[in-house]
Amino acid sequence: MHKNKITRLLLLLLAAGFIFTSCKKDNDEDENPTPASQVQLNFNFSHRVGSSTLNYDVMGYSNAAGNNYSVITLKYFISDIRLNKADGSSVLIDEEHYVDGTDYNTLLFTPETKVPEGEYSSISFIFGLNEEKNITGAYPNPPESNMEWPVPMGGGYHYMKLEGKLDSAGTIKNYQAHTGATMGTPYYIEVELPSSSFTAADGKIITIGMDINKWWSTPNTLDLNDVSSIMGNPAMQQNLHENGADVFYLESIE
Repeated sequence: MHKNKITRLLLLLLAAGFIFTSCKKDNDEDENPTPASQVQLNFNFSHRVGSSTLNYDVMGYSNAAGNNYSVITLKYFISDIRLNKADGSSVLIDEEHYVDGTDYNTLLFTPETKVPEGEYSSISFIFGLNEEKNITGAYPNPPESNMEWPVPMGGGYHYMKLEGKLDSAGTIKNYQAHTGATMGTPYYIEVELPSSSFTAADGKIITIGMDINKWWSTPNTLDLNDVSSIMGNPAMQQNLHENGADVFYLESIE
């Protein structure tokens, strides 16, 4: 073979090998991207009544039914916080957290689960506990154990205990909004916070607010005179389940 042809062939083979190696390297980089750093988030919980900060055992709040009422007890579970991405994927924080509005130590939740840093389009979670987690005996120690739901009514745990007093035509009465799985029917609420896009970074504090007044309105206007002894009342549990869809809001991310 002519010397020039041999040289030309060798150059072509070398070029093809270079292109193949470069393509393989690019493909490897595409298939094995550098993983995102794992960051620690914090979730803070706050409570208000309408536009007013919640103060406990103070008679002076008014709801859509015209009840004059107070809040004495506010205890509930938050679980399965999910960080959603614009592409439809999500990151699950598969943990539960107990909140007592009168116990400052429970208002801040720092999950053990770390999450990839980056952009997320929304935050969602379960208010209460799903069927898999709402099992009698799952929380043997107080204060969570004090949230047990009676076994004859289905067992498991309360999703929420919201209690206080109301002025009913000059007579002070008690109300108890106790939510949970009634006779085996679950009423936990899948919540997606509106306007909750954010950038996950280490140490960020996400404050989630609850508006107590919304438990009593939209779509069901509830008279607190009827919100007592409701643990075995599926219709009232369903009303609260429906009203709870917009009880929570994103207060701040800092």
